[in-house]
Amino acid sequence: MDHFEYYYKPKRSGIIALIVVALIAGLVGGIAGAFFSGPKQPEESIPPEQTQGTIPDPTDPDNDFSWEIYEYQKTPVVEAVQKVGPSVVGISTFVSRRDIFQGTDELVQRGVGSGLIVDSSGYIITNYHVIEDADTIVVTLDTGEEVEAEVVGSDPGTDISVLKVAKNDLPAAKFADSDKLLAGETTIAIGNPTGLDLQQSVAVGVVSATDRALEVYDWVFSLVQTDAAINPGNSGGPLLNAVGEVIGINSVKISDAEGLGFAIPSNTVRDVANEIIETGRVRRPIVGIAINEISSIHARQYDLPVDHGLYVVDVAPDSPAAEAKIRQNDIITEVNGQRIDSLRDFRRIISGKQVGEAVEMTLYRGEKEQTIEVTLAEYQEE
Repeated sequence: MDHFEYYYKPKRSGIIALIVVALIAGLVGGIAGAFFSGPKQPEESIPPEQTQGTIPDPTDPDNDFSWEIYEYQKTPVVEAVQKVGPSVVGISTFVSRRDIFQGTDELVQRGVGSGLIVDSSGYIITNYHVIEDADTIVVTLDTGEEVEAEVVGSDPGTDISVLKVAKNDLPAAKFADSDKLLAGETTIAIGNPTGLDLQQSVAVGVVSATDRALEVYDWVFSLVQTDAAINPGNSGGPLLNAVGEVIGINSVKISDAEGLGFAIPSNTVRDVANEIIETGRVRRPIVGIAINEISSIHARQYDLPVDHGLYVVDVAPDSPAAEAKIRQNDIITEVNGQRIDSLRDFRRIISGKQVGEAVEMTLYRGEKEQTIEVTLAEYQEE
């Protein structure tokens, strides 16, 4: 067949075979003579066998006690995670269910979130929505140890809860001043997205905005917006800056959009947590008025002296507003020198104040402008 012709060689005469045998015999004899007659090379000087084209094994940190991270690994993100990672914990919540067939109670896991150790004596911060309605709360430390926690107090308005575990000498995180944040600076989120199987996952992004207002009930709070990946299990975990300081507690993610995560600013967290630890609850300030927004259309329709502000519909008896002599039909245009265009503006300013703190309100009574000082009182739930 034609395709075998490439491999086929015609036979030569016998003399050629004899020549080949003679050459091979001479070559073998020469090698043997050189080996027995020449000086022997010491075994220790024989070069080790070289293997071409193989990748050497990396340093094994378990067997090499001098192992340290490489210089190129010493980035701000790596150092921040190593610094704060031990302070990040897992939060598992359980509810008690009655087994009607067995006639016994059993604990059923309700959810998983994250938390942050803020004091070495065992105080831990997480989100209120993480531990809401839980009968039992278990904290998983960085070491893997599981400890049952008790709730010190919660503030649903800011979505902050403080837990306590019976442990000492725990690694506590350091807080930054969130009022000094800048849009564009690095953010690092640490937490347990989707559960403890992915415990202490790290996500990196930037501060997208430093002051996003979120309205809860009658109060407005400021949030830090970031594009770092925040998933449900990250709730309650820290948002860090590039030097490993806590700038917020991760709380909210817009579910139908990517890169829209929000964290409670560290200054708010600090104030709320300290008040819960000291008193077991958070006090909210109120003025004691019912108000409506004024627009330019309202101003023309009712011939009002201003085209912005809040129209006082009613004043609660024995309230701070009543004591300050604020009256029905007054129009509030400024609080502490800040212009008021909407109810949100007003609530935002009051939400940032403390019970017992005084604020100055500029208002119109008829055509006359005046300034009144109002001392805020504590909101009482009915």
